[in-house]
Amino acid sequence: MLRTVLLRHSLPDGSWHHDWLVQCDPDPAAPVPTFRTSARVDDREPTGFDALRIGDHRPLYLAYEGPISGGRGEVSRVAAGEVVILSWADDQIRLDLHFDGVGRRLLGCRQQGNLWRFERVEPPR
Repeated sequence: MLRTVLLRHSLPDGSWHHDWLVQCDPDPAAPVPTFRTSARVDDREPTGFDALRIGDHRPLYLAYEGPISGGRGEVSRVAAGEVVILSWADDQIRLDLHFDGVGRRLLGCRQQGNLWRFERVEPPR
């Protein structure tokens, strides 16, 4: 199964955000699509959230915690789980996520530019 991870990216100025990585390709060298969000995508409550699609990350960030080169802060893992990609298109993404044995299905729709809105939909069967 493919992996998903939520990282807390702490910046040198003291601010932070989450980087949500969603592995789409089992190739260990393939870049990993990444979203910046303030949400806890592993939250068990059925809430929606906004996320900004940012540049793909290197796959090493699926397991990495620590400082980021170039004085860009550091990352720490908040949650790690598994993902099943049900569909992935330019304007819509449907995923089954599993964190700590709890499944959730998300539907992501592109809003404008790189901004996406993700909503919980029917639970995985």
